[in-house]
Order: sequence, then C-alpha cells, then structure tokens
Amino acid sequence: MKSFIEFCKEYLFERLDEYEGRNIYACDMAYILCEGANCDGTITYSRAEAIKHLCEWWYDAADYSEYEQMNFGERSNPFENPEAYMVRMVICGIGYLLSRCEVVDESWNDELELSPEVIEAIKEQCPDEVEW
Repeated sequence: MKSFIEFCKEYLFERLDEYEGRNIYACDMAYILCEGANCDGTITYSRAEAIKHLCEWWYDAADYSEYEQMNFGERSNPFENPEAYMVRMVICGIGYLLSRCEVVDESWNDELELSPEVIEAIKEQCPDEVEW
C-alpha cells in the first residue's frame, strides 16, 4: 500500500493532468482538484479500503487530527465516516504539497493557468514529506 505522501502525490498529479489548460486560484487548487471526491465523500468508494488506508497511515491520521483541532477548533471522528475522513486528509495533504511548490506559492492569491509547464514545475517541486 502507498504511503500517505505517495498517495497524495499520485492523486494530485493525475488531477493536474485532467485540469490542464484551466485557470484556478492557487489558494483553492487543492479543493478544486479534489472536488469530485469531496462531493462524493469518498476516494475509494469502499469503506473497507478507506479503513485500510487510514490504518496504514495511522501516524499521519493522528497528525491530521491535531491539525484539524488547531485550525478548525474541532476534530472529526475517523471511525464515524472513514471515507470522508480520508477525503479531508487527502485534500489537506494535497494543499500542503501545493503550498510548498514555488510556482504555486508565488501565485497564491491569484489565478494560475495549469499549463503543461506549470504542471511540470509543480510535479518537480512537490516535497516528499508532509509536516502538519
């Protein structure tokens, strides 16, 4: 099974290619790229698969839980709806990755065209670790 960061990077890179040519506000990019999963409330379309991922990502899930508490004032319960918890975790993981890319960071409050060059720069600049 992929690590959390590997999963987020793969998911991000696939979505970037799907959105090539579109203009997106850089600060909203993680939410836009994950809008399908966010609307559906799942990435895996399987509660059992989401649970497997969360078990594998136990320490990342714990860090994400603390991140939720610090930034939103409350924590969601991963046992209540593991699929939705996984979606929120991945959106934040992708947001973290994007915020560490220079090409995205320098346009954070502006629209950014996802040209092939920008997509390639994002892929090259993505970090290999997430630090909540």
